[in-house]
Formats: sequence, structure tokens, C-alpha cells
Amino acid sequence: MNESTLAAARDAMALLVKLRAERTGPEAAQEQLQALRARYPALWMNMVWEQESYAETIHYDLLVGDEAGTYSLSYCADEEQPWPVRGIQRFNESLVLRVNDAPVRISHAITSLDYAWNTLHIGRHLIHMSLIDQEIRARGIETSDEELSEALVRFRRKRRLLTPEQVERWMLEHGTTPTQLEGHLRDERGREKLKEQVVAGREEAYFQAHRASFDRVQVARLYVPGRDEAQRLYRKLQGNPGQLLAVAQARFVETGDAGGLFATLERGELDAEQATLVFDTQPGQLTEPVPSGEGYELLWVMQRIPGQLDEATRQRIASLLFDAWLEEKRRSARVEWFWGADEAAELPATVL
Repeated sequence: MNESTLAAARDAMALLVKLRAERTGPEAAQEQLQALRARYPALWMNMVWEQESYAETIHYDLLVGDEAGTYSLSYCADEEQPWPVRGIQRFNESLVLRVNDAPVRISHAITSLDYAWNTLHIGRHLIHMSLIDQEIRARGIETSDEELSEALVRFRRKRRLLTPEQVERWMLEHGTTPTQLEGHLRDERGREKLKEQVVAGREEAYFQAHRASFDRVQVARLYVPGRDEAQRLYRKLQGNPGQLLAVAQARFVETGDAGGLFATLERGELDAEQATLVFDTQPGQLTEPVPSGEGYELLWVMQRIPGQLDEATRQRIASLLFDAWLEEKRRSARVEWFWGADEAAELPATVL
């Protein structure tokens, strides 16, 4: 770079800083570029910019060329995205989102979603997936070959893939290669190990502090779409709650819908109104109509079961602790969406 080009580059950088500080619009910026060109007539100069409407800011880049080539100059304030990252956002169409500057690409997302169709909020799942992967790398968590073999056995049993041919057919149907499947299983085991580290044996203390949340009731239940019908049926069955089974049987014969007649409900899984109605009802009695989804349910309470710290409860508490840790991570993460909206959809009404 000769002295003239070096001087022009210094002045160009000063102009970029000035444009950002004064939040200059494109027309005024072009006028100032013209003045810079006039000082260096032997050099070629051009300006490009990108306007971010949501932040009401404009990012400018300057191109300065001489006989040796073209120099790309950019300035980025601390609170903005640097030019190389902006380039990824514009041109890399395989990018779905970025979390703490770590990219989540469409191939990774699709592979992950195939294992997560029961996740309530897919966008949140993708963010969590990235945060977990970042934490695994930061902690140096690794999956051994022995752990990988055990994970593959569990994977095949869960999907009833009993022969190598069935595994190959499954991979073909899901567009997955053996390498991708191995990578997914390593990631899955890494997440289990991360969960163990995050929970760190706190299950018992959590249970003691939230024992009532793990109380359960066993019920027979009947879904009713309308409030008036639910109230009418409640008054009819109130004197003979066991008759609810006969009503459910008649409905099943008529419609073929069993409706999940029997269930075990845990206090902590219900919202406050539901929990009050269900757990304030004595065994052998019928609850008042309980809001459930877009309708109501009548519940015949058959038995109460006090919370116990059994293995199932330990696993549930571990998940609660890990989810709380993950939610804190998500709240402090920098998230940029490139496919779809970054706003979370409203969650559906709680269903019993």
C-alpha cells in the first residue's frame, strides 16, 4: 500500500467513525464521500450500507481501490455486529439462528427436530440445543466409545430397530448417515452428562422444599366441551360420582373415544386453579368442572398419594433443576433469528 492509499484509508476510517457517531443518513453520507474522493482523485472509492430498521441504525462500509487492488474498510460500534458476522447473516442461507455468536445450521436443526417432535416450542428447543452444546464444549465433556455403544443400543430398542437392515432403512428414511447418527448419539450422551453435573445431587433438597408439589391423585375423568353441559353433568352425578364411569362407557360405545379415562395427576403439573379444585376434593367425591384446554373435565378422585422421593421423582426433579438452569442461560443469551420470527408463540391452555 502506497502513501496516498494509506492516507486515504486513514481518512476513510475517520469518516466511518464520524458517520456512525452522527448517525448520518445515506444522502448526507454520500456527500461526505464525494468530498473524500475529491482529496484523492487517483483512487477509486465506493460506499455500501445496510440499514437495520428495528434498531434505526445504518452500518456503512467503504471500498478504496488503487492499482494493487481494493481495500474493504468497516467500523463497528461495540453494541453492533461486526462486518464479517453481517456477511454470514446475508449470504449463508443454511444458518437458522445464532446463539452467543455460535451458529445453528439447518442440517443440524432438522436432525435435532427429528428427535424432538414432542417438544412444546420448537424455537426454544433450538436455542436450548445450542446453549447445551456450547456448555458441553466449555466444560470439556466427552463421550467414550463404550458410552456411545450403550447409547446406540438404547436408540435401537426405543425404535424397535432390531436388525442392521432396519437401522439402515431408518437412516435412509430420515436422511441420516452413520456419521450423523453417531454424532447425534454422542451429543445426546453429552447432554445427559451435562445434566448430571448441573443437578449435582440436589434432588433431595429440592424435594424437601417442594414436597407438596409431588403429591398425586388417581382419578377417573370425563371431558366436556362446554361449561353449561359440564355444570349440568356435575349436578347430575354429584350424588353418585361412580356413575361417571357409566357415562364414560356410554360415550365410548357411541363415539369410540376412550378419552384417557384413568389418570394419575401430580400437583406440580397443574396450574393453580386446577390443583385447588382437584386436591381439595376428598377421595370418592367428584370435583367441580375443572378447566382443561378449551373445555372442562369432571374428575372422580379415587385415591391420594403423598409425594415420595422414588426414582421417577428424582428424574423429574433433575429435569426441573436442569430446565431452570437452561432457562437462565437462555435469558442472558444473544439470539439472532434468520429463519422465521424470534417471538415465542403463545403457549396453549394447560390440558390435564
